[in-house]
Amino acid sequence: MSETGSASMTMAFASPVLRFQIPNSEALNATLVEESLAMREQSAGMKRSNRQGWHSDTDLMERTEPGLSKLASIIRNCTNSASKAIAPQFDASKHKLVASGWININPQHGYNVPHRHIGAGWSGCYYVTVPKADEGPSGSIEFVSPVVVPRELKVFNDTCYKDNLTMKPKAGDLLMFPSYLMHWVYPNEIDEERITIAFNANYVPNKPE
Repeated sequence: MSETGSASMTMAFASPVLRFQIPNSEALNATLVEESLAMREQSAGMKRSNRQGWHSDTDLMERTEPGLSKLASIIRNCTNSASKAIAPQFDASKHKLVASGWININPQHGYNVPHRHIGAGWSGCYYVTVPKADEGPSGSIEFVSPVVVPRELKVFNDTCYKDNLTMKPKAGDLLMFPSYLMHWVYPNEIDEERITIAFNANYVPNKPE
């Protein structure tokens, strides 16, 4: 018999980062590239965390273009799946899902500075085109730990005790994470444009009838 007895573990204050791999994304991405470039032709965009790149208006979840409309549906479904994964008792049918989204087009050397998505619950990003870099962090997203991790715990070399987490998604991936996570995007070092679609999502309780 074990001298320690049985043990249960609670992951206190964990920050989930979910990665969905959208099936059959090639055709969707080709359509999204066309729609994104057409939108850029019609708008100077806005400046947020983007540097040397183009940021669209934030109305993507309401747009009627075929690709963007399909992606909006995928984002809503992924948001519900992510919420169910971390809170099985959550009843999405009793809430209205309110979301916004925007396009980021980063040319060579374009990047996004460290930022949070204040005012949202879930935040995320869908990857339309990801220029391939044989080595280095080009285009990677890095999350910064929301807690100060003492160096004594870093001996475990586990994700939950790291100061940051760097991920290098590929085209067709969709990442979701709590909006409070500080994150930034490494410069695109490839001479091709990198197109992503970011979003925020909140649940609002339904009003009583």
